[in-house]
Amino acid sequence: MLRFCILPEVAEKRRLEAEKKKAAAAAVADKAKTARPKGTKGEAKHVSTEQLEPDEYDSEKLIEKVTEIAQSRGRKGFDRKTYIETLTKLVPHAEKIGPRTQLYIYSSMVSADFDNTGSLFNAMNMTLWNAALDKVSKMLPLLIQSWDDLRESGMTAAEIQSQRDVETRDPTLHCNLQDHFVAVVAKLDDELYKALQFTVDVYGTEYQEVLANSSKFLVLLKRVFHFLEDTSQVLPLGTISLRLMEQLYYKPDVLNKAIYEAIHHGVPETEKPRWVWPEDSSLFLSKLCGYVHATGEVRAQRRALLVQAYHLALHDHFQEARDLLHLTNLEQRAQESLVDIQILYNRVLAQMGLCAFRLGKIQEAHSCLMDVCMHGKSRELLAQGLSFGKFQEKTQEQERDERLRQLPYHMHINLEVLDSAHHICAMLLEVPNLALQTIDPTSKRNMISKVLRRALEHHDKQVFTGPPENAKEAVVCAAKALQRGDWQSACTAVDTLKLWDHIDVGDVENGQKIKAMIKEKMKVEALRTYLFSYASIYDAFHLDQLVSMFDLPSKQVHSIVSKMMIKEEITAFWDESSKYLLMQHSEPTPLQRLALTLADKAALAVENNERLVEHKTGGHGGKEQGAAKGAGRFDGVADAKGRGRYGKGGGEKGKGKGRGKGSGSFTRPAQMRGWENARAAALSGRSQQMWRSGPGPSRGGSGGGGGGGDREIVRNTDGN
Repeated sequence: MLRFCILPEVAEKRRLEAEKKKAAAAAVADKAKTARPKGTKGEAKHVSTEQLEPDEYDSEKLIEKVTEIAQSRGRKGFDRKTYIETLTKLVPHAEKIGPRTQLYIYSSMVSADFDNTGSLFNAMNMTLWNAALDKVSKMLPLLIQSWDDLRESGMTAAEIQSQRDVETRDPTLHCNLQDHFVAVVAKLDDELYKALQFTVDVYGTEYQEVLANSSKFLVLLKRVFHFLEDTSQVLPLGTISLRLMEQLYYKPDVLNKAIYEAIHHGVPETEKPRWVWPEDSSLFLSKLCGYVHATGEVRAQRRALLVQAYHLALHDHFQEARDLLHLTNLEQRAQESLVDIQILYNRVLAQMGLCAFRLGKIQEAHSCLMDVCMHGKSRELLAQGLSFGKFQEKTQEQERDERLRQLPYHMHINLEVLDSAHHICAMLLEVPNLALQTIDPTSKRNMISKVLRRALEHHDKQVFTGPPENAKEAVVCAAKALQRGDWQSACTAVDTLKLWDHIDVGDVENGQKIKAMIKEKMKVEALRTYLFSYASIYDAFHLDQLVSMFDLPSKQVHSIVSKMMIKEEITAFWDESSKYLLMQHSEPTPLQRLALTLADKAALAVENNERLVEHKTGGHGGKEQGAAKGAGRFDGVADAKGRGRYGKGGGEKGKGKGRGKGSGSFTRPAQMRGWENARAAALSGRSQQMWRSGPGPSRGGSGGGGGGGDREIVRNTDGN
C-alpha cells in the first residue's frame, strides 16, 4: 500500500491559497452589500457618503449628488428619515461652496416634508410642520446672502429678476430658489389654516396649540416681507403682503398689539423696532393693499380690498369702508367672483352692519345686516356652519366644497350678536312705521322689516305669552312695549342681552356706552310712536308733559316734534309760547278709516268688473264704438258705409255683417259711480282731504283744539 507524503513546503502553499480564496469571497460579499440592489425600476437609491471626504466635492458634483438623491422621492421603498439624514450630511460640503447650494439642499429637504401633508380633509402633522418651519427659517438668511452677493458682483435688481426669463437647467439660480421659497411659505400658511379648519374640538388644547403656531409663522412672514420690501420685488412682495393681511385683518388692535409685544421680547435687538404695532393700523393695511395692487392680479386685488374694508369696519371707520366698497364697485364684482370672494364680501357686510350699529347709524346698520340675516342663512353665507334643509339634496361634491369653505373658529363672527343687532335696528325703524300706517293706510307698501313683522304677528296669535327665552323674543317683547310708548319696559327687555358684552371685541366697556345710546334712541322712537298712535285722541300736548313721560330734554323733544311736522307725518303746530303742541285732527277716526278702506275695495271691484266685461264682449266695457271711414277715433256715430267695430253699417238702424247687426241703440253707462264722494284719492291722485271737527282751528292758526259738534268732511281738489 502506497502512502502519500505531503511535504511542509506544499502544505504552506495550500494554506496561502485557501486564505486568498477566503479574502476574495469576503471582498465579493462586501461589494455586494455596498452596491445598489437590483430590484424593480421604482426602487429607491440608498447612497452612502461615508467614504467621501468633504474636500472631494466641488459645486457640480455636489449638485449632481443632491439631484440624484432628490430623484428617489416618490419611489418604492422611500424613507423620508433616511433621505433627510443623507441630505443633512451634505450641508457641510455646501457651506464651503456658497449660499445657493445650501438653499438647494434645504429646498429638497422641505419638499420632502410636504410629501405627506395628509388628504383633502386631513391637515399636516404639526411636528412635521414645525420641522419644515425651522428649515424655511434657516433658508431666509441664505436667500438674503445670495441676493447681497449678486448685488456686490455688479448686477442690478432688474437684472437679477430678469433671470426668470432665461432658460437654464441650473437648479441653483437665485430667482428659481426664491420662487420656490415663496411657494413654500404659502404652503406653510395653507397647512396651518387647514389644521385650524379641521380641528374638531375648538375648545380643547389641540386647537390652542395649533393656534399658537400662528405667532411663529407671523415672525417668518414679517421677516420675508421686510426683505422683499427692501429689495423692491413686486410680484413676491404682493403675494407675501396678502398673506400678511390675512393674518392681521380680523383681529382688533388690542389683540394685534398684544401679539406684537409678546414677539418683541423674543427677537434680536436689531429686529425689535419692527415689532411695534402702529397707532393707525388702517394705514399699515392700506400700505399692504398697495403692494398687492402693484402685482396686477385681479383676484388678489379684490381680496385685498375686501380685507381692508373689513379691518376698517372692525375699527369703527364706517364711512371709509363704505366708500371703499362703492368706489371700487366691489358689490357687483364680488357677485361675479368665486365663492370664497363672495363669503369674504358677506363678512364685510356683516362687520359694516355691526360698525354702523356701534356708531348709532341705525338705518345703515339695518340695510347691511338685512342682506345677511333676512333669510335666516347667515351661518351659510358667512361660512360658519353647514346648511341643512328638508327639501335640499346635495351631491358629495357640493358637501365637500362646502366643508372646504368653512372658516376656522377663531375667525367667526358672533351670530347671536349679529341677529340681535339686526332685530334691534328693525324694531327702531319698523315700530314707528307701523304706527304711521294707522294714520295713512296707503303707506303699507313701505315695509321695512318682514322679519320683525312676522315675529310680531306670531306673537299676537299666541294665546299665552311667556317670558322671552332668547334674544329674538326679547326684542319682540320690547317692540310690543314700544308700540304702547312704554320705553321703560322696552329697555328692560333688551337690558339682559348678551349683545352688549360682545358688540365691541376691542373694548368690552364700550358695550355699556352702546347700550345707553340705544336706550336714548328707544326713547325717541317711543315718543314718535306715541304721537302717531294717540294724536287723534288729544287736542293738545304740553311740552313738559312729553319731557316727563319720555325722560328727554325739552330741546330734543321740541326738535323731534318739529321734524315730524316738517315731514308732514303729523298735522300740528306750536303755540306762540312754544310750550303747547296743538293738534289738527286731520287723522281720520277708526270708522272713517274703515270707510276709506271700503271705498278703495269697492272701486277696485268695479274696475275688475269692467275688465271682465271687456274680456267677454271684446269691447271697451260697453262704451260707444263706431268709427266711420275718415272719422275720428272718438266720433260718436259711424257712417252707413263705414265699417265699425261691430260690423258693416252703423247708425241707429244700420244692417251689418257680424256683431253690429240689428237695430237698436247702445247707451253709454254713467261714468260717475259715486265712490269719489267716499274718498277723493281713490279716483284722483291729486285730490286731498282734510278731516275737520266743527269750528276748530285751521292749519297755522293760534287757537286751541277743536270744540264739540259733528265732524264734517272737507274735500279739496286741484282747480276746485
